[in-house]
Amino acid sequence: MQYKKANDTYIITINKGESVIETLTEFAKEHEIHNAHFSAIGAVEYVSCGYYALDEKKYYFTQYDQLIEVVSATGNIMLKDRSPFIHLHAIFTDMRNNAFGGHVEEMRVGVTLEVILTPLQSSVERTHDDAIGLFLINCSHQS
Repeated sequence: MQYKKANDTYIITINKGESVIETLTEFAKEHEIHNAHFSAIGAVEYVSCGYYALDEKKYYFTQYDQLIEVVSATGNIMLKDRSPFIHLHAIFTDMRNNAFGGHVEEMRVGVTLEVILTPLQSSVERTHDDAIGLFLINCSHQS
């Protein structure tokens, strides 16, 4: 990973073979970023993405172990248990330009991933919502 700061925004390139979630989590920890939003484009060699079945309170993931384009990825960083937590959704295309996507569980870079990350001046946390079954952004506990 390499990065450059431009005003209040980071331009980040994540290299071939690197885990996107792990890399962004470590970057946020090292730079003391509690909250941020980001977008990304590039290509990955592995992704596990899917959807959340609310009635079951369970995620269903499909793994793609091939080189695919990241047409659009967007996400945020919020605190969960006082640590930066990455929430990422993306749209991908395969070699025939068929699109698919969803909630990203894991993603490994296949060529490069170009990320534009803007920190937010807040410390909003995620708290568990029993009715939904997920850790949701809780704006009532911001500082």
